[in-house]
Amino acid sequence: MRFNKHIATLLAFTLLIFISQTVSAQRRDRERERDRERNREKVRNKKEEKETPKGFAARLWYGGGVNIGFGGLNGFTSFNFGVSPMIGYKIIGPLSAGPRIAYDFNSLKQRGFKSISLHSFDVGAFVRCRIFRGLFAQAELSNEWYQDLDYFSGEKYNDNRANQRLGLGWNFGEPGGVGSEISVLYNFKIANDIDTYRNPIEYRFGFTWKF
Repeated sequence: MRFNKHIATLLAFTLLIFISQTVSAQRRDRERERDRERNREKVRNKKEEKETPKGFAARLWYGGGVNIGFGGLNGFTSFNFGVSPMIGYKIIGPLSAGPRIAYDFNSLKQRGFKSISLHSFDVGAFVRCRIFRGLFAQAELSNEWYQDLDYFSGEKYNDNRANQRLGLGWNFGEPGGVGSEISVLYNFKIANDIDTYRNPIEYRFGFTWKF
């Protein structure tokens, strides 16, 4: 009888040790899992901090275009030069917005007459959204002060218009780095103006940094 009590006590002690070790192993597993999860969370946070700009200056990107053109028709020759700097602010995800300024110089020359210089300033704002990889859509509202030529009198005059543009483009560059881009925009104001000879379709080439 005493022997059976010793056996029972030994079995109970062995069972207690087994349960204690099992509980301890489960606790260590849970602690290791919590440590792994904390490490994964730290990695995710660091990745998000790296990908998401912090502060106003870190969200800014810069761009600009340059255009040079020559032409000639019916005794007329023309030379065009323009610059268009822009600054974008990354609002959220692929969406950004900011100001854009453009200056264009046109020189027109007709055989037998002096050349005529025309200037234009376009000041406004744009909204841009990345669609897929380098593809983006852009909308613009701006006011343009420009000079044009009255072909009946041969005199130049000043005028202005509120431009409304919408178009698509492609940026050749890694996000956040240096890139070049091309875009095509449609100017609805010019398209609906029956008195202008200007083409409502605009072709642009430019450069970006940190976009």
